[in-house]
Formats: sequence, structure tokens, C-alpha cells
Amino acid sequence: MGLMEGKKVLVSGASGGIGKAVVLEFLREGAYVAAGARRVEVLKNLMEEAGEEGRRRLTVGYLDVSDESSVAEFVESAVLRLGGVDALLNVAGYVIEGGLWGKRLVDHTVEDLMKVMRVDLVGSFLMTKHAIPPMTRKRAGVIVNFASTPPLTGYDKGLAYSLAKAAVIALTKHVAREYGGLGVRAYTLALGNIETEATVSATSRDEYLELAKECPMQRWGRPEEVASAACLLCSDKASFINGQTIVVDGGAVML
Repeated sequence: MGLMEGKKVLVSGASGGIGKAVVLEFLREGAYVAAGARRVEVLKNLMEEAGEEGRRRLTVGYLDVSDESSVAEFVESAVLRLGGVDALLNVAGYVIEGGLWGKRLVDHTVEDLMKVMRVDLVGSFLMTKHAIPPMTRKRAGVIVNFASTPPLTGYDKGLAYSLAKAAVIALTKHVAREYGGLGVRAYTLALGNIETEATVSATSRDEYLELAKECPMQRWGRPEEVASAACLLCSDKASFINGQTIVVDGGAVML
């Protein structure tokens, strides 16, 4: 029996490397999954990757996490199809181009900040807002938010990203405090360098090798390793862990 056997799971950002890995891992562990993203054509490919057994337990649909009407429709439809929700994974994130990543603080505009916040923070908030009611009705549920290590350590690049992810960590702690007594647990996964198509394409070979040296394991992480951590946290094996930021970075940041 899998770690998530029979559980109903919602995943945002399912068309990206980490989101896709999360969906496939939860399917392998026996869950029923509703996967959402804006790139619906990529979700169709995900259906193929899920295999015959996985497809039976996977539904996909359009989802723009920055739009509350889209979020409400996705969550309501998923809950009806799956018969409830046991776990929510807020994977969706704004893809930051090199120009914005390297921008100095004094050169940022409010719009620079908001276009990241709308997806990373507002998106996580909206998904959480709409998933919590069905969780609290049965007094059980898990929410996993996705962040990164810069808000934990400070960094001289990626200001908008760091601000958004720091707020996501605060959201997790708030959910744990407000809803822990109603059976809802919340976590943040703070990721280090994870090798996806998007991160590799934005990194030169020399940068890639240099970044690998940031952690004691001397390599980048794999999306599958992130997905495994998320799956464990959503399972009953993590039933007395709540509100924590779990760092998945090969030991580069040790708390």
C-alpha cells in the first residue's frame, strides 16, 4: 500500500518540472490527483506519462492561480470529482527571467514585485483559501507550500522572488496556527538548486557547475527528490509535524 493510498490531492503548477514530478509521485503512492496549470497542452502529455493505472486516478484542468475565479472553479470541480481533498500542493510559481533576477533593489518597480507576488504569494493564498473549507469540514488536511532558501539566508539577487517566498513561509505558519486545531497541517518546502528544464536553460554550464558546489553533496537536486519529500509530509507518517519549513537543498543551508 502506498503512502497516499486513496487520498485526494490537488496540485497547482503541474506543467512544470517539479509540479509534474509531484503529480507522478503521488500517483505512484496511490493518490487520486487533480492537476492544474495554465499550459493545458502540457497537462495532456502528463496524462500520457501517468500510464494506464495513473490516468485512472488523474484529472487535469486549466488553472490560473492569480485569478480567484479560476482557482474557485478548479478547486470546486476537483473536490466534486475526487470526493474531497486531503492534500494541497501549491507548486505554481512565477518564472523569473534573468533581467529581473539580477535587478538591484533601487531599480525595482512595484510592478516588478507584484507580478511575482500575484503568482507565488497570492496564488498560494487563493488555493489555500478555497481548499481549507472542505478540509476543516472533515477535520483533516495537509497544505504544502513551495518556497526557496534565499528568504532564510538572505541573498543579493532575486529580490521580488525572495520577498514573495518569505511571505509564503509566513502563510504556512499562519495556517498551522489557525487551523491546526481543526486537523489541518501546513508545511513549506524551501528548495535549493533543483534541476529542471527551466533552471538549466537559464544557467550556463559554468554557472551550473559552480552552483552545484554550494551544497556538501556537490550536485543539484532532482524534482523527484522534492516530490518524495512532499509526499512524506502529506502522509500520516508526518502527523505530528506542523508549521515547519523543510529545507531540501542537499545541506547547503543547515538550520
